[in-house]
Order: sequence, then C-alpha cells, then structure tokens
Amino acid sequence: MPTPSPSLMPITAGIFAAFVCCAFPAIAQDAAVCEVKVSGTENSVEIKRSSDPFALNTRDLEGGFRFSAQVYQDPKTGQSKLKTFTYHQSKNRYVLVHASESSIDAASCQTSKNAFGLQRVYSHKFERELSFSCKAVCATGSSQ
Repeated sequence: MPTPSPSLMPITAGIFAAFVCCAFPAIAQDAAVCEVKVSGTENSVEIKRSSDPFALNTRDLEGGFRFSAQVYQDPKTGQSKLKTFTYHQSKNRYVLVHASESSIDAASCQTSKNAFGLQRVYSHKFERELSFSCKAVCATGSSQ
C-alpha cells in the first residue's frame, strides 16, 4: 500500500478538519428563552450564557412572584445548564418556592417546542399559579 506524500499530509488534514466542521455544525447553546405566565399575562425572558454562577436574569411578576434564570457554562468542562428559580414574596422578602436545573446538550436543540417541559408553581397564600416553559437557543440561531 502506498504511503501518502509528506507534502499532502497538511492538505489532507485540512480537508478532514473542514469536513468535520461543516458536516457536524457546532451545537453550542448561547442562550435559552423562557415563557413565563402568571395571572393571564405572558412574559418572555431571554437568558444569555454566562460562566459567572451568580449572574441571574430576574423578573418581578404579578401576584408576588419573582422568576430568575441562568444558563451557566462550567468554565472547566464547558457543559451548559439551565437553572431556574421561582420565588414568592412573603413578609417583605422573597422566598424560594421552586428550583430546577437541566443540562443543555445536543438533544435540547433537536426536541419539541418545550424542551425542558412545563413547570407549574402554586402560591397558596394568594391562590395564584405561575407556569413556565423554557427552550434552548442554539448556536445556529434556531430555537426548538
């Protein structure tokens, strides 16, 4: 079997790298979008990826609710997670009533409209419900 010429090796490697890059596009998640509904009002919350574990996108909503979320990318592993936190106002402060954490991976970009499911949180004090669903926004710019 003939051995490839050393002068062709860089070209062959370059063609292979270009094939891998273009045939399998990056699936990096840059953000997530959460649709939050409370008291009949829908709010869209866009969450950008961050490597700061304390960077949260927070919205105060009707009915004493507060919704916070982040797309955290671990600087060591590069793995992204969607974290959501729902609070309810009680005695001049917000109390955490629901938290969730979901890994963001290639499957998040290829799933249905509500990639992370529908979450419902109920406030017994005010007899109100907050519901939200989130989806990944992939590097290609499409959201699922």
